[in-house]
Amino acid sequence: MIKRLLLCLSTLCPACIVIAGLSRDSDSHGAYRKHFAVKYISKRDGTICQTNTQYLYNTTTDAFCCYSCDPGYVAEYVGCKKADPRTKCKRCTEGIEYMDKFNHKTKCLRCNDCDSQHGLEVETNCTITQNIKCKCMPGFFCDSQPCQHCNPCDKCENGIILEKCTETKDAICQRKENVIWWHWVIPLLSLIVVAMVACFTWRKISVRNNYEHNISTLDDACTETEPPSNPDIDLTPHISDIAEEMKLEDVIKLVRKLGLSPARIDEVTVNNYNNVSEQKIKLLERWYQENGRNGAYGTLITTLIELRFRATAESIKQKIRHG
Repeated sequence: MIKRLLLCLSTLCPACIVIAGLSRDSDSHGAYRKHFAVKYISKRDGTICQTNTQYLYNTTTDAFCCYSCDPGYVAEYVGCKKADPRTKCKRCTEGIEYMDKFNHKTKCLRCNDCDSQHGLEVETNCTITQNIKCKCMPGFFCDSQPCQHCNPCDKCENGIILEKCTETKDAICQRKENVIWWHWVIPLLSLIVVAMVACFTWRKISVRNNYEHNISTLDDACTETEPPSNPDIDLTPHISDIAEEMKLEDVIKLVRKLGLSPARIDEVTVNNYNNVSEQKIKLLERWYQENGRNGAYGTLITTLIELRFRATAESIKQKIRHG
């Protein structure tokens, strides 16, 4: 009987030691006990780190776990000492920067702003642990999630309001029967006819005088006055092709001209710091999300021409046309 008892104790002792050690480690870092579901494992020696609250730090001779910084803080430098696994962290600047998760990054994220020109106002201010939250101003609505910009509500000036405008839905109007639709159609058609006649006349004069420079200038003028053939084309599948045609500094110059705020530009570039191609794609995607599909293609081409990126504009038009 005694031999059997001793055999059982010798078998169970190693397990008891492991359980006791694990319990002590959990008690000494109580704030992180709930994050054991997924673990990082070192291929070098099998070191196991807690997800979110720890990260694996490799040195030339060893690999061990360091504790991540809390939300609202970032690392002064990545790494720690094996004897003291705490990472040295610094606090984000209140109202300017934030970090909303456990991390070992060395830079806080920039707070966004609520652009009143896009119908947005502050719902919740930016803190060190969360980004600013925006909502639509009175008289504006947003029917997409996440909301990047709000649209002005229809005031139904030519009819009767059937349903009022809400934060997520535009007003529904009933148009009056006596509204004469050709009041705006006829002037528009007249302008188009005048523009076509003017272009035809200028082209004829240039050909007759055989001035190549004047012909080139006239072609550009006519091309720019023509409305885009696909003003509401979906640019989503073409974003990567557009990015390939431009350098990073040109993309930043373009989206800034298109109205993307410096805070949003900084956020995209910081989040994709080591990948220039991804920075260009994400900047164009962020502008397209905020601008919306309506008229985005024409706005893009027009702005490229204004910035003297005419060759890029022509290349993008060809890709979209044959894509």
